Amino acid sequence: MVSIVAILLLHLAPIFAFEPNDSLVLQLLQETKTEIQETNQGWLLKINQLQIELAELDELIFLMAKNDTKEDLVKKVNVLLQKDILRNKLGAAAEDYQLELSKIRYRKGIELIKMIYEKILGLDHHFTSLQTYQNVIMLSNPHSFPEFKKAQDILKKQMGKKQSIKLPALLESNPYISMTYTLVASVFGNGNKKERENELNQVACILDFTVRMNADLNIIYYETEFLKNNNRALKAECIELFKDYAKVIDYNITLMECRKEDDWEKMYEKLNEYMENIKMDAQKVNSSKSVYNQQVNLEFSIDRLLQFMDKYSAFISSGEKYYQKFQTILNNYANEDICQSKLPRQFGDLKRDIEMSILKFNEAYNISELQGSKLKDLMYGIQD
Repeated sequence: MVSIVAILLLHLAPIFAFEPNDSLVLQLLQETKTEIQETNQGWLLKINQLQIELAELDELIFLMAKNDTKEDLVKKVNVLLQKDILRNKLGAAAEDYQLELSKIRYRKGIELIKMIYEKILGLDHHFTSLQTYQNVIMLSNPHSFPEFKKAQDILKKQMGKKQSIKLPALLESNPYISMTYTLVASVFGNGNKKERENELNQVACILDFTVRMNADLNIIYYETEFLKNNNRALKAECIELFKDYAKVIDYNITLMECRKEDDWEKMYEKLNEYMENIKMDAQKVNSSKSVYNQQVNLEFSIDRLLQFMDKYSAFISSGEKYYQKFQTILNNYANEDICQSKLPRQFGDLKRDIEMSILKFNEAYNISELQGSKLKDLMYGIQD
């Protein structure tokens, strides 16, 4: 048994070989490492002592085997009874060890949910505070550019009597129709040809940018809205996960209320009470099924958490890829060098928003330390 524990500790050592870091994630890993190591050491010391006592009893039984007197037989029975008691203690020690590991994993699960919820709230604030929506709407519609509106009004006047049909307001607000109308007015309108060409030159970059980028800007708009809605769904799922997770230990306060009232210690007290009840049940006759079910409930909650963490990690990875795609779209405007001085500041703001989002998805919201096997190793103490 000693060798098995020693191998277990050696096996777990690579899991906790992390570089020092002040981040909350690595702090959580370090705390878990310490707690599991202390639990392992405590268990090792306890079973070592029990095994020493068992070995002494085995030696005594061997020495007594040579004697067949009635008195020796009674001593043998007593020694065998003592040996059964020690074996029961060994079994109880193993059960306590597993319960303690379950308690550590469950408590760290609470801290993980708390951490992830804060990150999701940060994402929610991130999406809300970004000017992406306003910037995209402005850039995708030529009517948002004062220069275009001014040039269009001048060209309308220059159309003179040739403007026999007035565009309906619906079509006039359509960016493509409006741009086509402006081009037609500049080509076929009345007035000085030089003046018409000059007015068209004033809005050439606006027309070029809007025509080339309109569809791509709409992609950025709708896909950003898609990410925002997905984050809201993730937030709702995190709240529901906490509800189900906490229900196991009879803690029925919502995640929002727990966070608002800073009620985490009360939740940990509930966990301690739950674990004490399991230990008390374990001492009762025919209680193994009840104890097993209670422990399974804890482990099942941890499984649910792992599944949610995978979903969160996938969302962050996907979100970063979306913003990298947006960055590629904006960087591929063919005439940016020619029109740079005439493009509105919103174009630069949008590019900065995208760059900031990539940075945040990669650093602030990403938790690579707890992805995949690392998280499973942390919560279960195993390696694939």
